Amino acid sequence: MQPQLTTEDRSWADRCDRAEERNWAMGAHLSALIAAVGFPFGNILGPLAVLLFGGNRSPFVAGHAKASLNYQLTISLLGVLASVAALGAVLAFVVAPGIAGESKAGLDAGGLRFLAVWFALGAGFLLVFVLSLVWIVMGAIAAGNGRPYVYPLAIRFLR
Repeated sequence: MQPQLTTEDRSWADRCDRAEERNWAMGAHLSALIAAVGFPFGNILGPLAVLLFGGNRSPFVAGHAKASLNYQLTISLLGVLASVAALGAVLAFVVAPGIAGESKAGLDAGGLRFLAVWFALGAGFLLVFVLSLVWIVMGAIAAGNGRPYVYPLAIRFLR
Protein backbone atom coordinates (compact mmCIF):
# COMPACT_ATOMS: atom_id res chain seq x y z
CA MET A 1 0.00 0.00 0.00
CA GLN A 2 1.41 3.37 -1.03
CA PRO A 3 1.25 6.33 1.31
CA GLN A 4 -1.04 9.15 0.26
CA LEU A 5 0.65 12.44 -0.52
CA THR A 6 -0.80 15.49 1.15
CA THR A 7 -1.15 18.80 -0.69
CA GLU A 8 2.00 20.04 1.03
CA ASP A 9 3.94 16.92 -0.05
CA ARG A 10 2.81 17.35 -3.68
CA SER A 11 3.80 20.99 -3.61
CA TRP A 12 7.27 20.06 -2.34
CA ALA A 13 7.62 17.39 -5.04
CA ASP A 14 6.62 19.89 -7.74
CA ARG A 15 9.17 22.41 -6.45
CA CYS A 16 11.89 19.74 -6.49
CA ASP A 17 11.08 18.79 -10.07
CA ARG A 18 11.17 22.43 -11.16
CA ALA A 19 14.42 23.00 -9.24
CA GLU A 20 15.96 19.98 -10.94
CA GLU A 21 14.83 21.29 -14.34
CA ARG A 22 16.32 24.70 -13.56
CA ASN A 23 19.60 23.05 -12.52
CA TRP A 24 19.78 21.07 -15.75
CA ALA A 25 19.01 24.22 -17.73
CA MET A 26 21.70 26.17 -15.85
CA GLY A 27 24.10 23.32 -16.56
CA ALA A 28 23.38 23.67 -20.27
CA HIS A 29 24.73 27.22 -20.20
CA LEU A 30 27.56 26.79 -17.69
CA SER A 31 28.85 23.55 -19.23
CA ALA A 32 29.99 25.60 -22.23
CA LEU A 33 32.71 27.02 -19.98
CA ILE A 34 34.47 23.63 -20.08
CA ALA A 35 36.36 24.94 -23.11
CA ALA A 36 37.83 27.71 -20.95
CA VAL A 37 39.88 25.13 -19.03
CA GLY A 38 41.34 23.74 -22.24
CA PHE A 39 38.97 20.88 -23.08
CA PRO A 40 38.75 20.87 -26.91
CA PHE A 41 35.22 21.40 -28.18
CA GLY A 42 33.96 21.44 -24.58
CA ASN A 43 31.86 24.47 -25.41
CA ILE A 44 29.85 22.25 -27.77
CA LEU A 45 30.05 18.93 -25.94
CA GLY A 46 28.79 20.33 -22.62
CA PRO A 47 25.46 21.70 -23.90
CA LEU A 48 25.12 18.67 -26.21
CA ALA A 49 25.46 16.31 -23.23
CA VAL A 50 22.80 18.26 -21.34
CA LEU A 51 20.51 18.10 -24.38
CA LEU A 52 21.03 14.35 -24.78
CA PHE A 53 20.84 13.37 -21.11
CA GLY A 54 18.59 16.04 -19.63
CA GLY A 55 16.63 17.34 -22.61
CA ASN A 56 14.06 14.57 -22.33
CA ARG A 57 13.17 15.74 -18.80
CA SER A 58 11.24 18.77 -19.96
CA PRO A 59 10.79 21.23 -22.82
CA PHE A 60 12.31 23.88 -20.52
CA VAL A 61 15.63 21.99 -20.24
CA ALA A 62 15.63 21.15 -23.95
CA GLY A 63 14.98 24.79 -24.86
CA HIS A 64 17.90 26.05 -22.78
CA ALA A 65 20.21 23.29 -24.02
CA LYS A 66 19.33 24.09 -27.65
CA ALA A 67 19.81 27.82 -27.08
CA SER A 68 23.24 27.22 -25.54
CA LEU A 69 24.25 24.74 -28.22
CA ASN A 70 23.14 27.09 -30.99
CA TYR A 71 25.22 29.90 -29.54
CA GLN A 72 28.28 27.71 -29.05
CA LEU A 73 28.02 26.44 -32.64
CA THR A 74 27.77 30.06 -33.81
CA ILE A 75 30.85 31.03 -31.78
CA SER A 76 32.78 28.03 -33.10
CA LEU A 77 31.89 28.95 -36.67
CA LEU A 78 33.00 32.52 -35.96
CA GLY A 79 36.28 31.14 -34.58
CA VAL A 80 36.92 29.17 -37.76
CA LEU A 81 36.22 32.26 -39.88
CA ALA A 82 38.53 34.37 -37.70
CA SER A 83 41.28 31.75 -38.10
CA VAL A 84 40.91 31.92 -41.86
CA ALA A 85 41.08 35.74 -41.68
CA ALA A 86 44.22 35.52 -39.51
CA LEU A 87 45.82 33.12 -41.98
CA GLY A 88 44.91 35.50 -44.80
CA ALA A 89 46.53 38.36 -42.89
CA VAL A 90 49.74 36.38 -42.43
CA LEU A 91 49.80 35.45 -46.12
CA ALA A 92 49.04 38.99 -47.26
CA PHE A 93 51.41 40.88 -45.00
CA VAL A 94 54.27 38.47 -44.33
CA VAL A 95 54.56 35.74 -46.94
CA ALA A 96 53.55 37.70 -50.07
CA PRO A 97 55.97 40.62 -49.55
CA GLY A 98 58.76 38.15 -48.74
CA ILE A 99 58.13 36.25 -51.97
CA ALA A 100 58.04 39.48 -53.97
CA GLY A 101 61.41 40.50 -52.52
CA GLU A 102 59.97 43.47 -50.65
CA SER A 103 61.13 42.22 -47.26
CA LYS A 104 63.41 44.65 -45.43
CA ALA A 105 64.82 44.80 -41.97
CA GLY A 106 62.87 47.04 -39.64
CA LEU A 107 59.21 47.93 -39.32
CA ASP A 108 57.94 49.21 -42.64
CA ALA A 109 54.37 50.01 -43.75
CA GLY A 110 53.63 46.32 -44.39
CA GLY A 111 54.75 45.46 -40.87
CA LEU A 112 52.57 48.16 -39.42
CA ARG A 113 49.58 46.92 -41.41
CA PHE A 114 50.30 43.41 -40.16
CA LEU A 115 50.40 44.61 -36.56
CA ALA A 116 47.19 46.61 -37.08
CA VAL A 117 45.38 43.55 -38.45
CA TRP A 118 46.59 41.37 -35.57
CA PHE A 119 45.63 44.04 -33.04
CA ALA A 120 42.14 44.29 -34.58
CA LEU A 121 41.73 40.50 -34.58
CA GLY A 122 42.95 40.31 -30.97
CA ALA A 123 40.60 43.09 -29.88
CA GLY A 124 37.72 41.37 -31.68
CA PHE A 125 38.56 38.06 -30.00
CA LEU A 126 38.69 39.72 -26.59
CA LEU A 127 35.34 41.44 -27.19
CA VAL A 128 33.68 38.19 -28.29
CA PHE A 129 35.20 36.34 -25.32
CA VAL A 130 33.96 38.88 -22.75
CA LEU A 131 30.50 39.11 -24.36
CA SER A 132 30.27 35.32 -24.45
CA LEU A 133 31.04 35.09 -20.75
CA VAL A 134 28.42 37.73 -19.98
CA TRP A 135 25.79 36.07 -22.16
CA ILE A 136 26.52 32.60 -20.73
CA VAL A 137 26.11 33.91 -17.18
CA MET A 138 22.91 35.76 -18.20
CA GLY A 139 21.56 32.51 -19.68
CA ALA A 140 22.40 30.59 -16.51
CA ILE A 141 20.71 33.25 -14.37
CA ALA A 142 17.61 33.18 -16.56
CA ALA A 143 17.50 29.38 -16.32
CA GLY A 144 17.90 29.54 -12.55
CA ASN A 145 14.98 31.95 -12.37
CA GLY A 146 12.83 29.69 -14.56
CA ARG A 147 12.79 32.07 -17.55
CA PRO A 148 13.65 31.28 -21.17
CA TYR A 149 16.78 32.84 -22.67
CA VAL A 150 17.78 33.61 -26.25
CA TYR A 151 21.42 34.38 -26.97
CA PRO A 152 21.98 37.54 -29.00
CA LEU A 153 23.43 37.00 -32.49
CA ALA A 154 23.12 33.20 -32.32
CA ILE A 155 22.25 31.28 -35.46
CA ARG A 156 19.41 28.84 -34.74
CA PHE A 157 20.82 25.57 -36.03
CA LEU A 158 18.51 23.58 -33.71
CA ARG A 159 14.90 24.60 -33.24
